[in-house]
Amino acid sequence: MRITVTCILFFIITSFVRKEINPVFRQLHVLQGSWISNTKRGVIGEQWVRANDSSLNGKGFFVKGTDTITTETVSLIARGSDVYYTSIVKSQNDGKEISFRLTSSEGGVFVFENPLHDYPKRIVYELPNADSLHAYIDAGMNDTNKRRHFFYHKVK
Repeated sequence: MRITVTCILFFIITSFVRKEINPVFRQLHVLQGSWISNTKRGVIGEQWVRANDSSLNGKGFFVKGTDTITTETVSLIARGSDVYYTSIVKSQNDGKEISFRLTSSEGGVFVFENPLHDYPKRIVYELPNADSLHAYIDAGMNDTNKRRHFFYHKVK
């Protein structure tokens, strides 16, 4: 009887305890929605949806005529105090997922790094305001010559 009461009390107490969302990950929730950029080669973009309290799922795409073609499947995942950006590009890395760990998150700038990856080694997201996203990839802080910039605006 005592064990049953203890189990019931434990269940009741743990039912009311909410897991705290990683505060840095919570800041990344602003990515939810669609972001596009009109480039010389056409429209490119990213689309993000919140899967649960610890992950956002997304895709990179470009528009060709009336077709939207996915170029990359991405996720942002909170694991404890760490946040990871994961990417799958079918034509790269044998279609395997590559992870980048969040190493800095100050002033609306989020830096994800994987120094063991060939290219990119860094993925950076900068949110200057609610409707603008500046993302770039490069070969690391010491080699910015190969940096590629992406300037998006949020679709309403």
